[in-house]
Amino acid sequence: MKLKYLFLIALSVSCLFSVAQNKKTGYKFHSINSVTLINGSNVTSAALQSVNGFKKGPLFAGLGLGLDYYLYRTIPVFADLRYEFGKNKNKFFAYTDAGVNASWVRENNYNGILIPEIYMIINQYHDGFYMDAGMGYKVKIKKQNSLVLAIGHSQKTLKQISSYFDGMSNSRVIDVYHYKLNRIVLKAGWEF
Repeated sequence: MKLKYLFLIALSVSCLFSVAQNKKTGYKFHSINSVTLINGSNVTSAALQSVNGFKKGPLFAGLGLGLDYYLYRTIPVFADLRYEFGKNKNKFFAYTDAGVNASWVRENNYNGILIPEIYMIINQYHDGFYMDAGMGYKVKIKKQNSLVLAIGHSQKTLKQISSYFDGMSNSRVIDVYHYKLNRIVLKAGWEF
């Protein structure tokens, strides 16, 4: 529920900034929306990202929101910084992202009976950290529109607490798992 409110606030702020931008300052509003292929030691997966912010000269700073399906579904909320190299219309760039990795797994996930003596496994997921850094190439299509291709390294962390009742020992067992997921990312997107 709180993620919906966070998304609405981010969307409202970006709309207000785009309306309030002043052409004399040199700041220009840009939106970068991309589809990402993620590969790590566990699986190959996909993600979606939308970054909205302001550009002045070769620098870009913005806020991003994503949907990451790698191992567990999460929503990265992050700050994005980019620097473009060169004076040509097509440019190389470097980027870095850092923020919160909000879990979007059901808070209480009941797996049912696994073994007759173990009843009701409850999984709780807690938010972690998100980071992404890499390089890319931007191909200008029209005035403000560009095709953006990038490759980088990403990491997301997540904590899982599993608890169940062990009928054999007549006690509750709690296991804690800390996930630190390192991945290679390939991004293709559109900047306008």
